[in-house]
Amino acid sequence: MQYIGIDIHKKYGVYTTLGENGKVVDQSRIDNNPILINEHLNKFNQPLKATIEATFSWGWLADLLSERKIGVTLAHPQRVKAIASAQIKTDKVDSKILAQLLRANLIPPAYYTPKDIRDQKELLRFRASLVGIKTQTKNRIHSLLDKLNIREPEELTDVFGKKGRQFLNNLILPSNSQFALRQYLNLIDQLEKQIHEGNELIDEQFSGNDQAKLLQQLPGLGKYSSLILAVEIGPIDRFNTSKQLCSYAGLVPSVFQSGDKTRYGKIKQGNSYIRWVLLEAVPKAIKKDKKLMDFYLRISDKKGKKKAKVAAARKMLTQIYHILKRKQVFRNGEQGSPVFFSEDIE
Repeated sequence: MQYIGIDIHKKYGVYTTLGENGKVVDQSRIDNNPILINEHLNKFNQPLKATIEATFSWGWLADLLSERKIGVTLAHPQRVKAIASAQIKTDKVDSKILAQLLRANLIPPAYYTPKDIRDQKELLRFRASLVGIKTQTKNRIHSLLDKLNIREPEELTDVFGKKGRQFLNNLILPSNSQFALRQYLNLIDQLEKQIHEGNELIDEQFSGNDQAKLLQQLPGLGKYSSLILAVEIGPIDRFNTSKQLCSYAGLVPSVFQSGDKTRYGKIKQGNSYIRWVLLEAVPKAIKKDKKLMDFYLRISDKKGKKKAKVAAARKMLTQIYHILKRKQVFRNGEQGSPVFFSEDIE
C-alpha cells in the first residue's frame, strides 16, 4: 500500500506519495488537469490510498480518484491542523503531513458528500445567493430614502409590495438618486424573475426528498427552507447527537474554562446555510409555537433579542434532529398541529 497526501490549490496540487515504510516515494506539483493527474497516478503499481482536505474545491478531485478505485479519505481541515500541530510540531498542513497522517490512520474524516447531492446544493445555494442580493438591494433603497429623509406612508406594511411599488415609482428624486432608485428596482425585478425560474427545479427535487417533506410540516418552514435544511444536513445518522448537528451548523457557542470560571464566546463557524435558514425561520416559528415563543421571550429578557434568536434556532435544530431520527413530526395535543417542541424532548 502507498499513501498519497494531496495539498490542493486553485490551479495546482502538491502530491506526496509515501511507501509502506513511510519513506517519500514521490513528491510532485501537478496542474489541476485530469489528464496530467491520471498520468501521474499511472506511475504507481501498488494499491493507493489518498487524502484531501475538505476545502471548497475538493469534489472533482475526489471523484476522479474514486473512479480509479483509489480509496479517498476526506480530511477535516481544522481537526487535521490540530493533530498535525500536536504530532508533527508544525502549524502548516502540507501534502507530506497529510500522507503521514493517512499512513498512521490519524486523519479525522469529513463527510464525503455524494456528487449528485453536491450538484443539488449548487442550485439551492444559488437561490440563496439571489435572495441575499435581493435583500441587500432592498436595504440600499431604504438607505437611499433615509438619506433624502423620505418616509413611506404609515399604512404601507411592505414598501416593496404592490402598493409600495406604486409609492416608489411615483417618487420624484434628484436626478442621480432617481436613476439609482430605478436601477435598484429593475435589479429586484430581475432577481425575482431568476428566483422564479429556479422554482420548478426546486419543486421537482422537493418531491423526491422525504426529509424535506417531513420538515415542511413544521411551523416557520416552507418548501425551499425545508429542502435546503434536508440537503445541507444530509443523512441524519452521521450525527451521533443533536449537539453535534448544532455544532456543525455553527449554533453552539465556544466555551472557555479556567478553574471554576466558564465564559461563553461567539458561536462557532459552521454550515452557514443551515444557520441562515433557521435564523430566518425563528420569527415565523415563534408566532405558531407557544413553547418556542416562551423560550424566546425568556432568553430575550435576560440576554437580548439577538442571542434569543440564536438560542431559538439552536432549539429548533435540536428538535429537527430528533424528528429526522424518529421520522415523525411531533403533534400538539388536542389541536394536532405540528410543533417544534414536544414534551419529551427539550
